[in-house]
Amino acid sequence: MGKFDYMRFTGGLSDEFVVHAKKYSKEQAIELAAEEMALEEIPAPDEVYERWCRYYVRVPEWCGYDGDSHRGCYTYCGKEERGAFPVWVIEV
Repeated sequence: MGKFDYMRFTGGLSDEFVVHAKKYSKEQAIELAAEEMALEEIPAPDEVYERWCRYYVRVPEWCGYDGDSHRGCYTYCGKEERGAFPVWVIEV
């Protein structure tokens, strides 16, 4: 597995705490989000949803990433894409 464990995704409709679903259970993802993001309200398991993510070596134009586009980034993708892995997503 790659280096991704968890991180905050920003810039979308809401900020999200994203956790590698093959490394952490849904319950562990909730605990991590509560700790890392200092959440006042702990999300219920049914508020955590699954998506797919991957690392892009070059930032896709549609991504809206504000950093250096030549450094790459993690972002959502389709399940069938090369390098895709499941993640738990918690809106923060």
